[in-house]
Amino acid sequence: MLRKHSIIKFVLLSIIAILGILLCVCPFAVPYSTSNYNGLMGAINKGVDINGGVSAVYECKLPENSNKNLTEAIDDSISKIKTMFENEGYQELFVSRQGGNKVSVVVSGANATDYAFDFMEDRKVMSFTLSKYSDSLTNPEVYMTSNVVSKVRPSYDYEKQSYGVVVEFSSEGQKQLQQLKQQAEDSGNETVYIYLGEICTENTFAEINYEDIDEKSMFLSTSSTGSYSISDGQSATEFAYTIASGSLDVELELKEVGNVSAVFGKNTTLYLGICAIVIVLATMLFMYIRYGHLGLLANLSIVFSLVLYIFLMQAIPFITINLAGVIASLVSFALVVFANAYVFEKIKEEYAIGKKIHLSVKGGFKKALWPILDSHILLALASVFVWIFAPASYKIVGISIIIGAIVSLFSALAMTRYFVKIYLPLNSTKAKKLRLYREKNVREVKDDEVEIIPEGAEMENLNGGNNE
Repeated sequence: MLRKHSIIKFVLLSIIAILGILLCVCPFAVPYSTSNYNGLMGAINKGVDINGGVSAVYECKLPENSNKNLTEAIDDSISKIKTMFENEGYQELFVSRQGGNKVSVVVSGANATDYAFDFMEDRKVMSFTLSKYSDSLTNPEVYMTSNVVSKVRPSYDYEKQSYGVVVEFSSEGQKQLQQLKQQAEDSGNETVYIYLGEICTENTFAEINYEDIDEKSMFLSTSSTGSYSISDGQSATEFAYTIASGSLDVELELKEVGNVSAVFGKNTTLYLGICAIVIVLATMLFMYIRYGHLGLLANLSIVFSLVLYIFLMQAIPFITINLAGVIASLVSFALVVFANAYVFEKIKEEYAIGKKIHLSVKGGFKKALWPILDSHILLALASVFVWIFAPASYKIVGISIIIGAIVSLFSALAMTRYFVKIYLPLNSTKAKKLRLYREKNVREVKDDEVEIIPEGAEMENLNGGNNE
């Protein structure tokens, strides 16, 4: 009965493993839907050196009437420029100073013709007033401008059924927003008028009741009295860039933009995939040759580990894999293999000193526990420091190895142990199938003690211990 249960479990586990592999690599159209499933590997964000991308260079200059230093203004604007592109969902992003007055932007998963690069030049400052522009009031008092805006993103209000932009404010902007709301309440002017560019009727962007303003952000849809109109998602994105550009301390002029090729060309992903398959298959062959049926159990555990690793890599949104991440993933794969191999070597040692197979398995896992835990914990701690202190392009190394260490522990100490447990009812006596060997002078014992019989000892016992 136990043999039958074990066979059924292995059949089910094999089916699950095959489904896991298919979910990782096979895209397909979702039934009864317009969506497509691109596979877990396809969902992992890929960096410029794997996926290619775009490099753009902007020349920066100070706006008129600005009293800031250009260097400081550029440094203050870099984080906002990065936020602008992050809203577009680009997979990898580098924003850095280039020379004295230029900013370089490198993004993965974009084209040189992408509209986002052009929109950054359309800089318009947003002004918040409590008085509507008119012939009699040509200069309404401005309480806030877009320099206190920290983030702008396109959005859709389902309640109002309209497109617009969500404007989020910095800590200083939140203070000014509270003062604006208090001033509106005290003065009785309940409507906040927002202008984009020069303050005039045509440039009225939005009108909002002060009670509808959140403490940190506000949703803005265009006013009917102005010339601006947000009618769809693309126009909402365009205005988001325009407003975000107006929040910068510098004006940007696009000087050059071009596509960046992947390191190994457009087939980089294919080449890396072939290499990965060869490494995995070669490793599985080695595990079978070295450990027999134990190696097959390890291979099943490795498949589950790879599926789990890929799932975690695509599930964590801030992970973008590049060539450094690929190398770190290979290290993580090696951790899984070495942890399983270490357990099996301990099992071989236990069998070699005379223990039966089931006792050797128990003793092997017991002796391997703390060495595996210690090594993986130390490696994970070192990876945390890499993740925190390494440059942006190498942070992936730290997080990949941390995930790999967790998966490796689960693989060797949980999955493989469970697989061996359900395997023993199928074979608990044929040691050669498990590549387990012992010297002929080692007698098998039933308990944990080992009795080693020296050569010639049996002859001495037959002679009653008398060699005469």
